[in-house]
Formats: sequence, C-alpha cells, structure tokens
Amino acid sequence: MSQLSSIASVELPGGAEVGIWRRRFSQGDGPKVAVIAGIRGDTPEGVRVCQLLGRFLAELPLSGTVDLYPCINPLAAHVGQRRWPSFDVDLHRRFPGRADGHTPDRVIAALMVELEGCEQVVELKGAHPAFREDVQAHVRTEQDLAAERASWCNVQVVWKRGERAEGSLSSVIPSTIELEGGCGNRLSEGVGQTLCDGVLNLLARMEIFPEKDLPFHWATIQRPVIVGDQDVLRLRAERGGFFLPLKLAGEKVKEGEVLGEVVDGVTGDLRERLEAPVSGRLLAMREQPMVYPGTLVARLVTR
Repeated sequence: MSQLSSIASVELPGGAEVGIWRRRFSQGDGPKVAVIAGIRGDTPEGVRVCQLLGRFLAELPLSGTVDLYPCINPLAAHVGQRRWPSFDVDLHRRFPGRADGHTPDRVIAALMVELEGCEQVVELKGAHPAFREDVQAHVRTEQDLAAERASWCNVQVVWKRGERAEGSLSSVIPSTIELEGGCGNRLSEGVGQTLCDGVLNLLARMEIFPEKDLPFHWATIQRPVIVGDQDVLRLRAERGGFFLPLKLAGEKVKEGEVLGEVVDGVTGDLRERLEAPVSGRLLAMREQPMVYPGTLVARLVTR
C-alpha cells in the first residue's frame, strides 16, 4: 500500500490547481530513500521509472520508507519543455529554493523539507534532447559511499564529477545519486526498465526489502566502471554544418575510428571528420544534426 499526498500546489491563472505529488511506501524503521523525477520537464524517462517502481513496491513488505516524486515540474512536462513555463526558470538551478519566493522556488523549498532525514536521494535525470546517452550515474568526487551505491544501480558508468552546477540538487545534498540514460524528451526502449531494476537493486542492498524479493537475479545487474573527470573527454565540432553520427552511445571505439562527420547542409560536401582521439566507450552521442564550431558532439570514457 502507498500513501499519496501533495507536497505543494500550483495555482493556474484560471483558478485551477496542479499538485506536486509524493507517493510514500513505508513499513518498519529502516532507512528512508527518496526517488525524484521530472525536475525538468523534458525528462519523461524518470516519470516512467517511478511508475514501474510503484507497481513493484505496492506489493512488497518493506523495512523502511521509499518516497517517489514522479514529477516535480508538471507544467513543463505537460508541454515537454525543460524550464518552468511563464517564469522561464530551470528548477535544476533553484535549490534549495525559497519558501517566500516565486512559485518555482516555493516548490523546491517544499521538496527540501520532504527530503530531511533521507539516507539516500536518487535523482532520475534525462539526457539533453540533442543527445542519446549511455545508462550512467553521476556522483560528486568526494562521495565514496554514494559512488559505491551508484555501482549497484545497473549502470554502465559511474562518473565521479568534481564541479557541480550551483543550485543543483547535488550541490545542496552532496550524497545525491543522479541516474540518466536514453534521449531527452522521449522514452527510449529498455532504459526505463534498466533504471528501475537499478533502483530496486539499490533498495535491496540497503536492506529496505530482502534480496530474494527482487524480480530478477542479482547477477544480472551491470558492473560499471567508476571514472573521474579526467577519464571523460568532450569532443566538439570544429566546423559548422550538418552532423551525421556514425556510432551509437554505449559503443566501444578504437583510437582513430570515425565517430561522425560534419557536412555542408546544402551541398553535402564533407567539412570535418571527427575521429576518436583514444580508445574508449561512448558515453553520449549527439543526435540533433545542426552544429556550430565548438558544439559538443560526443563524450568518450577513456577507461
């Protein structure tokens, strides 16, 4: 059984209200874990993961509390845009919020109150709409326990990142695990189930429910590589034009392999051929074709 409650509401100009919902599954005195989706409106994959988690947790005896926040930014999600409409603000840059601020800040402040006492916070992020991303976890560099827990989350890569954006969730709750994969503003086959299985494995490892109750064998969980900022290369186009990717996110590539080409959008003439500077695994690959000089086209993990 779950308890559904609104942590905040948004009054629309016509007088109607939209709720920001928390779905709580709680039994016993074990740890409290929060799983948060939809801070940005172009990340539907996290919303789907929360739905899948809810179906499973509803039938399970627990020893702890799991709070699901399926969509923190419903107005932006309704139109499939990243930023909160009307105020045009990115909620992912508004933490810790302000109880006396404008509506987006009040929503974030209300969420921060709800997250007090959490043993672990998991944020389900989505890839940028211009990219397809391999399934991955991000944690802060100094957070070794969070990195270990992220390695239980069925991802290919755990990236221990140094600098975190000011106003992000991980900047105010340093132990946050960020999970992402697929392509922004759409659902990608298999990604939602992969991340759902990862969160369930995390909950089992934290002893919120017995491992024997997992709907899969623990041995099927991916064993990720843990990397730092120095292990991730950002590859950028040097010429503007129409970018044609020749590799997929998640593919292993060898030094010198061609990752994509930039061609003239009118004549089709080749302007630039982008090659892998080292061997590694593609963490992200650009799918939106129009690029300027300096546009990011790929991230490559070198380990």
